[in-house]
Amino acid sequence: MKIDSRPFRFILLTVLGVFSLTSCTSSFYSAKPVPVSLPSQLPTKSSLPNMAIQVGIDPYNNPERIHSLFGHNGLWRKHILALQISLLSSDKNPADFLVDSAYVSVDGHYYPSIVPNEVFDISWQAKHPYILVKETLYYTGLILFTVATLGLGSVIWVLPSPFSQPSPQNDPFGRDLNYKAFTKNVTLQNGSLRGGFLFFPLPAENMNLKNAQLVLHFTQKTPSPIERTVTLPLTPGVHLNSNILKDWINGFLQ
Repeated sequence: MKIDSRPFRFILLTVLGVFSLTSCTSSFYSAKPVPVSLPSQLPTKSSLPNMAIQVGIDPYNNPERIHSLFGHNGLWRKHILALQISLLSSDKNPADFLVDSAYVSVDGHYYPSIVPNEVFDISWQAKHPYILVKETLYYTGLILFTVATLGLGSVIWVLPSPFSQPSPQNDPFGRDLNYKAFTKNVTLQNGSLRGGFLFFPLPAENMNLKNAQLVLHFTQKTPSPIERTVTLPLTPGVHLNSNILKDWINGFLQ
């Protein structure tokens, strides 16, 4: 008797399609180097009070710049501002100081900076709706494959999910956030340059940075502890309109 192989071929094609889709939606993160620019080369520059130290800042406040450096990993969708900061000393004596806190001030509201691990946790939430879809497709394919090859009684339910949130240290995007973050304990020799990124979660309506300022509170450690504050205006963003369909596709493909 001839066995009809069409149902098996249909199941096999379905399984291959599901696994292909889920595998294609898992992309590798590639860290991109970013140069430490002189403060004079950045859009906004100033000097620290009573110190021979220049400071420059450059906000990544549009989706194109965010995505070009950090990929489509949820920073823009979760309204996290990445702000590049650069410090240059021309003081003959070493400067040793701590950046105690940093805020983005908008119309009397203050939004503090957050550490890279918090950035990773918040940006991961932007992937959550897409992960549910991917997880459903993955387990559907897994069950169909098991049934088609081993039978219904061999379905395995104990496999770990490949879509659970990893720790930042075990994820290339999480590690890159830590690598690029600004170190708040700073020691500068004459002519030395330091730089990195500060991260600020903002309301969606404030991502254009209209009327926004950066407020830095720091403590000069030597020769005796002195607290100082510097305020710098932030450059308003342009071309902030994003394509909703494009954002959805990019979110699903990550």
